[in-house]
Amino acid sequence: MRIAWTAVACALLSTSLFAAAPRLSNVLPHGVQRGTEAEISLSGTNLEDAEELLLYDNGMEVVEFSHPEDEKQKGRILKVKLRIAADCPLGSQRMRIRTRTGLSDMQNLHVGALPVVEEKEPNTEFDTPQVIENNVTIHGRIDREDVDYFVIEAKQGERITAEVFGMRLGFSSGGNYFDPYVAILNEDRFELATADDTPLVWNDGVASIIAPKDGKYTVQIRDAAYNGDGRAYYLLHIGNFPRPHAVVPAGGKPGETLNLTFLGDVAGPITREITLPTEVPERFAVDVQDDHGIAPSGHVFRLVDLPNSIEQEPNNDRTQATAGTAPGAFNGVIQEPDDFDFFKFTATKDQEFEVEVYAKRIRSALDSVVYVYQMEKGNQVAANDDSRGQDSYLRFKAPADGEYCVAVRDHLRGGSDRHVYRIEITPVTPSVKGEPTEFARYVQPDIVIPQGSGSGVVVNVQRQNFGGPVNFRSDDLPAGVRIECPEGWRTQGSIPVVFYADEAAPVAGKFSKIVTYLADPEKPDSKVEGPLLQKMLMTRGQNNNRVWEEEQIRLPIIVGEKAPFRVWMETPKVPLVRGGSMNLIVKCEKQEGWDEDIQVLLLQNPSGVNSSRSVKIAKGQTEAQIPINAAGNAAIQESLIALRCIAKVGNGNIETCTEHVPLRVEEQYVTFEFAQAAVEQGKEIPVVIKVAKRKDFEGEAEVQLVGLPANTTAEPLKMTKEMEELVFTVKTTAETPPGDNKNVLCQVYIPENGDKIHHSLGTGRLRVDRPLPPKNNAPKPEPKPEPVVKTEAPPKPLSRLEMLRLEQKEKEEAENK
Repeated sequence: MRIAWTAVACALLSTSLFAAAPRLSNVLPHGVQRGTEAEISLSGTNLEDAEELLLYDNGMEVVEFSHPEDEKQKGRILKVKLRIAADCPLGSQRMRIRTRTGLSDMQNLHVGALPVVEEKEPNTEFDTPQVIENNVTIHGRIDREDVDYFVIEAKQGERITAEVFGMRLGFSSGGNYFDPYVAILNEDRFELATADDTPLVWNDGVASIIAPKDGKYTVQIRDAAYNGDGRAYYLLHIGNFPRPHAVVPAGGKPGETLNLTFLGDVAGPITREITLPTEVPERFAVDVQDDHGIAPSGHVFRLVDLPNSIEQEPNNDRTQATAGTAPGAFNGVIQEPDDFDFFKFTATKDQEFEVEVYAKRIRSALDSVVYVYQMEKGNQVAANDDSRGQDSYLRFKAPADGEYCVAVRDHLRGGSDRHVYRIEITPVTPSVKGEPTEFARYVQPDIVIPQGSGSGVVVNVQRQNFGGPVNFRSDDLPAGVRIECPEGWRTQGSIPVVFYADEAAPVAGKFSKIVTYLADPEKPDSKVEGPLLQKMLMTRGQNNNRVWEEEQIRLPIIVGEKAPFRVWMETPKVPLVRGGSMNLIVKCEKQEGWDEDIQVLLLQNPSGVNSSRSVKIAKGQTEAQIPINAAGNAAIQESLIALRCIAKVGNGNIETCTEHVPLRVEEQYVTFEFAQAAVEQGKEIPVVIKVAKRKDFEGEAEVQLVGLPANTTAEPLKMTKEMEELVFTVKTTAETPPGDNKNVLCQVYIPENGDKIHHSLGTGRLRVDRPLPPKNNAPKPEPKPEPVVKTEAPPKPLSRLEMLRLEQKEKEEAENK
């Protein structure tokens, strides 16, 4: 089969060859004001064929998207005009650039409520600060050992707050990533408030004061360790807006109207009545505002269909526990050091609950420890400290009918109005979510599908409180895209998933919601589903610590231009047996004029199967073989397998994924039982192997005895299905090294379907001995006698008498004749 490379396709490819693997390296400025139109500059590489800025979050739209006229800047700079809605959510807006051949990495753009002012140097000395108006956002950058100062005028009793958005940009990374420090100083250079890591804003800081008198107040910002990596940009909000640090309760039912109390503002608690949205958005936070403005960052807020209970003091022991219900949510704050808060509820025998504490996850200062007690006797039923990072989680089953209580405290026994919590007690219910694994460490895979090809990921599926097969679906994919998850993989923890694009699929892309769901035909009425999500690593600190990640429950699915190559894998003609091996045949077609190495590797190895990950279809070649082998305990099954195919196109790589082909893993057709053997150097010995057949086969199999020591030989044998024994004649020489060889085995090649099934069967044992020398204490042998040579003795001389007798005898004999 040949690829029909049309003139149009070739023309498109020739113009975009140098635009693969786009990069978005910077956004300037890093912040905009909502309710305005703003121009931003996007810089990076391989942007020649950029077509679109994909916005993940709501509240912004692209008005203009253009390439520069300057030829030197093409492929490196894009100009974008944005319209930011007046009600655009405060905080980060996530964005990526889509080109005709790929997708850039992600960057954040900060949206605030205040006008943005650029930092102006020199402002590195306290005596020469940048003069600014109150209630502005400053866009600046901290370099190594840099300090920036800004001065405002304030009246006595006026609230002054400085909140920085720096680490949350996810722009500075590495061992010296930006960790902001902010301070408010008076005219005498005394610090009135400082902040390094404020729990509400992660590693960013918030400093607030009430101005003690009329005058000038200086805001200082720097890195906590005086670092600076050239990417330490910040948005510094300075004004008299409210800035509480916590909210109680920290959650409510969708559509419910609640009275909220915001705690931690320097001017005192703030109460507000709000109506919660009926639909649960992906990210939800409650904002707080007053006559002076709105806080730059919202409060993370849980939207869950559970009744709220709010602590009523005193509730420091179980006898004073605040009454609640289970299922339900208990809300409160550990106000003072050594404070304990107790809530009581009723449960029946064997009723099982999950107890989930939300503290750090709602940006509280609390490091929780949670306990469950029986009310009557006070005996502890369960406890936990940090099963959810620094938050607590436990599951317990009620041992009897009656009242129980749940208690919470701070791990270090601290307490303040920032130590808020929310405890959700719910029945044990099944849940599921999926997350693509990283092919390259710290880099999430992109789903970029060349027309007429595929893009594969391996999804790590987390099942909670259930088991069974899962599948993936979406009604939100780009036109011409489909998802395939082979049925045989669906019960696994790591599941290969391939996105395929039709030949005629439009070049386009979008953020798509993909559902991970229970797909068990034996449980048609069970509904368990959750997201396929990604956690994009933005800031990686020392020791590769994941400092800042952006979680997305919609994935960017991109259809790109057709790749200049197509790869496919031939279906194996024979099975792979346990302990055996085979070579997968991989072929390709390359567009005329393009010829590069293509790396080919399995998307996911079946259980117990290993494959080479260093195989390439070399330049000038159209075929390669991938060696694979099966362990002795490999799963007996048929799996659909696919290949990732990676090649350099222009200045970057393009990756595709092949169609699936079946690979069968079967039990060995025969087994061998080796008899142990020992032989002296220079001699030969028969090695007997008993054959047990498991499956019939036709023809003659080839059997080779391998693993023999050097200078040892054994001629290969033929084996038929009727044979029950094999005998190899093993020949050694005087140069064969002596020793015990325990890795002798047989390589067996059984013919089937025009191919051969390779078995590795063993193990046998061959001991090679030196010839025995004579014993030292044996008696010496007797010398051999000289051989006796028999000769005839000379005749004995006759006496006189004997001579007379002889003469007389001869005379008588003569007379008688």
